Amino acid sequence: MLHPMLPLRVLLSTLRGVARTQSGRVGLVIVLLMVTLATAAPWVAPNGPLDLAGAALQSPSRIHPMGTDNVGHDLLSVVLYGGRASLAIGFFAALIAFLIGGTIGALAGYLRGPVELVLMRIAELFQTLPVVIVVLFIVAVLGASFWLLIGAVALAIWPLEARIVYGQFVTMSDRPFVTAARAADLSTAHIVLREILPNALPPVIVQVALDASLAILISAGLGFLGLSDPSVPSWGELLNRGQTYLDSAWWMSVFPGVAICIAVLGLNLLADGLNEAGNPRALATTARLQA
Repeated sequence: MLHPMLPLRVLLSTLRGVARTQSGRVGLVIVLLMVTLATAAPWVAPNGPLDLAGAALQSPSRIHPMGTDNVGHDLLSVVLYGGRASLAIGFFAALIAFLIGGTIGALAGYLRGPVELVLMRIAELFQTLPVVIVVLFIVAVLGASFWLLIGAVALAIWPLEARIVYGQFVTMSDRPFVTAARAADLSTAHIVLREILPNALPPVIVQVALDASLAILISAGLGFLGLSDPSVPSWGELLNRGQTYLDSAWWMSVFPGVAICIAVLGLNLLADGLNEAGNPRALATTARLQA
């Protein structure tokens, strides 16, 4: 059985490694700052997302630093509240993709044989389908609710996780410590969860961070096309409304777009830091340069 503190220890060890890399530190600060602002939106935002704060289409000013939208909402407030939905879609979709893809990749990489053949052919089938087309089809057929959007994005990106986990399990399954665990007649669950998984996690976490940024971009694209949940403020939905006013109210598109760029940049820098932290040679080089 997997010890309840093991994932936490792996996470803390990974974060310590990230903190020793320059890109990782910057990415971690950006991600934590955006998550904090989005979470604290009810206390940080000047107004509620549906409150009328003034006249419509006011340009940025001291009272409204990001201006107002076409209805009269304070855009800063809407961007902060929109970050809650956009970031949640990114993180939850990446997590669900990890659970689906990680399970399939682990089973295929450890059991091999017919199980490997069937599961990896399924993953390859999904991977050959264009991600955006898959999400568009699901949302167009089933609707654009918040949780359905998360599920659709996760369903489109899980093969990426499956390939990474599969490769790690194939490599780890032949290592001496796994062979010794088999010789000791330990259970399959123990070998997979206690021996292989902790050693396979670092590159998988990198892919999760990249998937989160991809999910944010996909959700923003769907919002821009008018396929997001209209009852939930999001950056993509703001872009959809702002495209009508590009000439007269540039701020309606620019500020949500900047928020998306910063979130994606932060997650990619974090992924780069995670990758560097998992590479002892690169980490040693960075330490020498900083010294």
